[in-house]
Amino acid sequence: MWPWGHLAVAYLVYVVYTRLDPTRRQTAATLTALALGSQFPDLIDKPLAWTFGVLPSGRSLAHSLFTLVLLAVVLHRVAALYRRTDLSEAFTIGAFAHTLTDMSPTAVAGLLGGDATQVQWLRFLVWPLRPPPPYANDTSFVEQFASLSFEPYVLFQVGLFGLAVAVWIAQGAPGLRSVTRRSKAVVATLSD
Repeated sequence: MWPWGHLAVAYLVYVVYTRLDPTRRQTAATLTALALGSQFPDLIDKPLAWTFGVLPSGRSLAHSLFTLVLLAVVLHRVAALYRRTDLSEAFTIGAFAHTLTDMSPTAVAGLLGGDATQVQWLRFLVWPLRPPPPYANDTSFVEQFASLSFEPYVLFQVGLFGLAVAVWIAQGAPGLRSVTRRSKAVVATLSD
């Protein structure tokens, strides 16, 4: 999935999460944590695999459920010290949404249809217990972007992003006023 697809899914999941408990709010801080979480696995794995050759794949260490659970526990404990578990929750939702949406729709459909051979495409979820699958174009950022075409799955992600923006606007564009207010304050300070 492309970055905008990960962000869209994470936001839509977070909307449901905040609706389940009225004490949870969407703020500039929680939405920033969510956005960072929604990109986190790729921000770690892709450079370490493609640029530095430290990891075996662009979906390995930070895409692993083992890593994500450990990270979620550590972040939550640190956030609890500062009474900001809302931030660790938002980040964690984003990171898990990212990893789960990296599961190939074809593999998931195949598994649901009884094709056990499709499990090979989900091995990244349990890295390092199993090696990551052999992905096409799993070597560089240039190859990834060169292979981008507006096929149905990419267009679906663009549509999801549009839906997420529409939902965000319908929710009153949470966080926007805070960012706008802070930006104006910074500009005013700079112009003094």
